[in-house]
Amino acid sequence: MKKYLLSLLIVLLFVAPLFCQAAGQKEKRLENFSFAQLKYPGGNWDPNPLAWEGLYPFLTGVTNIHPEKERRVLELSNMEIFEHSFIVISGDSGFPPFTEGEEQKLRWFFDGGGICFIDDATGILNSGFDKSIRRELKKIFPTQELNKIPFEHAIFYAFHLKPAVTGTQEAAAYLEGIEYNNQTTVIYSRNDLLGVWATDRLGNPVKKCTPGGELQRLEAKKLAVNILMYGLTGTYKLDAMHRNNIINKLKYKTLLNGKE
Repeated sequence: MKKYLLSLLIVLLFVAPLFCQAAGQKEKRLENFSFAQLKYPGGNWDPNPLAWEGLYPFLTGVTNIHPEKERRVLELSNMEIFEHSFIVISGDSGFPPFTEGEEQKLRWFFDGGGICFIDDATGILNSGFDKSIRRELKKIFPTQELNKIPFEHAIFYAFHLKPAVTGTQEAAAYLEGIEYNNQTTVIYSRNDLLGVWATDRLGNPVKKCTPGGELQRLEAKKLAVNILMYGLTGTYKLDAMHRNNIINKLKYKTLLNGKE
């Protein structure tokens, strides 16, 4: 019995710190979150510039996410995208094709485990933005397709239980996604999901939600939080670990291509 207890104590001494470290990493992961949005050439990359101002206080007050107060605006002309594991792309109009270098950076971002939420702010099907983003995704993921995300997916359980798929509009009653690296690496909404968060200086919503009004807005907010929670905890990686992983791959591929 004494030998058993001694063995158990030894196991606990070695294993417990590992569990504590994992828990600490996950908490740090949430604390290091920054809302990173991609600024791309042409089109309108920022159709809801007030969305983050409405989303930030909700996240800090309701969830265990402790984000940076300022939104990060990223461009593919530099390396900033590799400092984040979750990025947002939004728009309400068509845009020119990305350059080969820009496409490659996005491809390496996804290769390293990055997750992207895409929001079509038009709230209509077959918009100019929709056609442009599908064109770019097809070049980045030539063998993957955007498919409907089933309602059994972890996104619908990440924080709130089974929120409705909606936004300021109800163009599509489903999310779409791309499966890559054993995870849903692209999450796509065509309902102007970020638009539900935009408020004026008095806190009043900038956009109406049709046809369901404020109940529709509530469901959309639940869905947005679930998507963020999935993006942050779905891979259980620290931002620093993720960044180093992508940078190392980037350097390795650059060397192979003889560009360094």
